[in-house]
Amino acid sequence: MPKEFSHIKDVERYLLTLSKFSMVGAKAANFSLKKVKNFLQELGNPHKNFPSIHVAGTNGKGTVCHLLEATYRRAGYKTGLFTSPHLISFNERFRILGKPISDKKLVAFFAQVSSLLDTYNLTYFELSTVIAFTLFDHELVDIAIIETGLGGRLDATNVLLPLLSVITSISYDHTEILGEDLASIAWEKAGIIKKKVPCIVGKVPDEAYKVIEERAIKQNAPLFEAEQLNPSFSKKNITLSEPNITLKTSFFEPVNAWNVAMTYQSIQCLKDQLPVSEEDFIAAVEEFPGVPGRFERMHPTFAWYFSGSHNLEGITSTIRTVKSFKNKKKVIVMGMMKDKISKEILDETLGFADRFFYKLEGDRAASLAGIPSHLHMKAMNDGDVEYMLSELKTSLVIFTGSFYFYSIVKDWMSRM
Repeated sequence: MPKEFSHIKDVERYLLTLSKFSMVGAKAANFSLKKVKNFLQELGNPHKNFPSIHVAGTNGKGTVCHLLEATYRRAGYKTGLFTSPHLISFNERFRILGKPISDKKLVAFFAQVSSLLDTYNLTYFELSTVIAFTLFDHELVDIAIIETGLGGRLDATNVLLPLLSVITSISYDHTEILGEDLASIAWEKAGIIKKKVPCIVGKVPDEAYKVIEERAIKQNAPLFEAEQLNPSFSKKNITLSEPNITLKTSFFEPVNAWNVAMTYQSIQCLKDQLPVSEEDFIAAVEEFPGVPGRFERMHPTFAWYFSGSHNLEGITSTIRTVKSFKNKKKVIVMGMMKDKISKEILDETLGFADRFFYKLEGDRAASLAGIPSHLHMKAMNDGDVEYMLSELKTSLVIFTGSFYFYSIVKDWMSRM
């Protein structure tokens, strides 16, 4: 029987009935494109009606997506952006000209498809993907930037035939799904490479690059490496030596030099279809405020930052960036999933003056009981968080470990 959707609360209630990856992991995924293809066909295949850039990668894909969107918007194009996960509101996943979709449009979509929901029983991410594609078709975007959810080959977004594919990085994450070695992970990510569609590759290990290169050759897809631009980072300045550009940015982490390089290479690759001037590119990057949840400053007065890094490569980059800051007592507050914690990640925290751990919700969430005692981590609980944070006002604090930690930290900041 069709469900009724007349208010955003109806949408929120329905979404709560769908299994979320943050809570149960792989059980919330569906590793087949059949259902999402059939659902889209019922809607007239909206994903075939707009040009797109498809972005995959272990780390960096969200930042590259936001940079591409900002650049094309600065150049005067009507942009669509689909990313995940959201930090506060489900609407954040779907943006037109940088602005999240309205409640009204979200309710209208669910009212339109209500008779199909029980028939197809899409996962949370599959349904999000269909919403994005339907929205971008309806809004007649000039270019849509689409971020994969997990992997690439069997990701719901991989029904697209984009103008360009981008693979930002390859490292260990979701190994229970994507494979235990870098070559296997690269094979899954490289599944987004389509016949004769160019692909940009960021900084990846040699064994991963070989797999990506093989896929590109098989698909007769031109392959371009961001390394050709020789990106470098120094005191928030990013230099691309090949076009001889130095940009003054808001970024803290050196890895963003690669993200900017991939953005530049992408717009160059599509310069015939979607021309962007060098002036617009420079302005977009230099005015870019950063991506929420990616080394975001959380308090206007205190040196408190949030990074959603949640795997070894990402957390190592975040922690080493924090350690490079001078003249501050450094404190780390972590909230992570059990399948993400490793000895290598925990060892990276040893240089901090204080270490705290917060238990997130869900079956996947790690607890302090699973942290070795020699690390001397202390529990941070909701009940005493105001007192504990008041003691850290003069410290440099990094909150990290999961994007699902963000809304909690945001709430804490509202109390300080």
